[in-house]
Parts: sequence; C-alpha cells; structure tokens
Amino acid sequence: MKPKISVVLPVWNGAKFVGAAIDSILSQTFADFELVVVDDGSDDGTADILRSYTDSRLKVHSVPHGGIVTALNLGINRSSAALIARQDADDLSRPDRLQRQWDALQREPRAVLCFTDHSLLNETAAEVGAARLPRSRSFIALRLCYQCPFAHGSVLFAKEAFLAAGGYVADERHAEDYALWGRMLELGDFVALPEALIRFRIHSSSVSKRNLETQERLTFQIASENCRRFMGLNEVDAQRAATLLRTPARERKMGDWLWFLSSCAPKLRGKSAETFGWLAWQTAKRLVPVSRV
Repeated sequence: MKPKISVVLPVWNGAKFVGAAIDSILSQTFADFELVVVDDGSDDGTADILRSYTDSRLKVHSVPHGGIVTALNLGINRSSAALIARQDADDLSRPDRLQRQWDALQREPRAVLCFTDHSLLNETAAEVGAARLPRSRSFIALRLCYQCPFAHGSVLFAKEAFLAAGGYVADERHAEDYALWGRMLELGDFVALPEALIRFRIHSSSVSKRNLETQERLTFQIASENCRRFMGLNEVDAQRAATLLRTPARERKMGDWLWFLSSCAPKLRGKSAETFGWLAWQTAKRLVPVSRV
C-alpha cells in the first residue's frame, strides 16, 4: 500500500547534520510516510550514517554526484506517494509538521501546495530569527514578482502538479524552487501555515550562502518572468517592475512607484486586503522621510 506522503531529502556531504534531519522526520506524529533520501555522491561519511538506520520507511538511493536539481527530480520520480514533502539535509522539522500540513491540504481541495513559517538556526542550533509569510493568493503572486516568499524545505505539494509544472529545471539551479512556485501557482491554490514548523539552518557551507551571485542573477530573471505571468506585462515593463519591487522602498523614485501603482498593480491577478495593505505600507515608507538623530 502506498504511503500518503513521500518526504524527499537530497544530501551531498552532509554528515554533520543529516542524522538530525532524518531523526526529525522519523519522529513525526504523522506516521504514514516514506523518507526518500538521495545521496548525491557523498564522500564524507554520509553513506555510513544512512546505513545505520533500520527504519523500513527510509529508502536510500545512492547516485554519482549530479547536483541538487538532478537529485531532487530523481527522488520525486522514485517516490510513491501523491504528496511530496521537502526536507533539506541540514534542517529540522517539528514533530507535528507533516500532520499539520496534511490536515491543511485536506481542508483545501483546490490547493496544490502548503508551506509553513520557519525559524532560522545557526550552526549550534540556536534560533536567530523567524520569517513572515504571505497568506492570500494575490499577495503570494505579488511576492513571487520580486522574491521567493517561503522556504523550500517547508513545502508539501501535489506530485501531479509538480510534474505538470515541469518539475525542477537544471538551468534554474540555485533558484529552482523559486521558479517552480510561479509555475505551480497557475495550477492551484497555495495554503500558508503561519507556525514555524521547520527550523532552517544557516551555516558557512549551506548551498544558499555558496551561490549568492548565481542566485541573484536567476532571481531577477524569475522575478521578471513572474511579473509577466501575474500582471500580464510585456518584457520591458516586467523587468522595470521587477527592478522596482526589488529596490528598497525609500530608494525608489516616486515617479517610478506611481507608474507601478497605476499601470502594474491593477493588473495583478486577484485582489486582497493583504496586498493593498502592503502597497500602502510601501508607499508610506517612500513618503515618510528617514529621521536623523
């Protein structure tokens, strides 16, 4: 019998943290899952750690090193459940994470993805901050027009929608999740859980810190594409809008911001109080001068 959820965990030389990540999944209160680990050519002792587990829910696939996108797609393609949860090898899931996300998707039949809030950890597992999430479909779309609004490792999504959206794309490596969410939002609703159900570890060897320059370039390209997708802008206006949204509010030229408010924001698919509130807040930040002491 197929499990209800497949948790996909790619790892490459993650011996320092992968055991804790696996333990956080195996201790979930929701028990009907498989944990699919893709060992992406590790040579640091990761394989020994994986072999030490005897839980039958853990499925390990060892492959030559091919990178995160290849490992993710392989793990999902070899998963047997209709729902896919992501877990990174250096992060920790709260014990009730899968149960909470399963329940959320059961309440929302049109939803194809559920994401959660997260807290940030340093290398010693001390919490150093938390994130704030968009809730409405409209505001999720707007946030996607300038940044990835939630943590990759916090998601639970429908495998069918993932495949229909084209999966992870090799050319988008290091921002593969951000690009995917824009495509998936066209296929159904996203559900936000405002509790920090995953702890996201920031450390010197994390992928997100090692590839900042590539991420920055890809993020702008994806942001521009999402401006075209969700606001129906042409390529020139989409790039202008993405640049503007990615600029701090007080550094924007008022003429440019008024152009966005009059020519772009009204075209955004859907409306919500959350979206209007953010636009008003950004306008106020531009208008109110910075106090000098």
